[in-house]
Amino acid sequence: MPDWEVVRTVGTEEEAALIAGYLEGAGIPARIESLLFHQEPVNFGKLGEVRVHVPASSLDAARAALDSSELPGAAPPTD
Repeated sequence: MPDWEVVRTVGTEEEAALIAGYLEGAGIPARIESLLFHQEPVNFGKLGEVRVHVPASSLDAARAALDSSELPGAAPPTD
């Protein structure tokens, strides 16, 4: 099993699914880890994150693919 790295962290499972689908379409395996806490109406802190993981060996290719895409949520964080 390869080591997996977080390529993007977004706020919704829908955004993560779009990003993962885009990466898989580009030949890069992706999986989603949702930390959303659905018992409360408001998400906060780490309980509001959805992470998209790719194999560590594909991390640079995944970042490049996302950086050149126009997908919502695919842009790297600007902080």
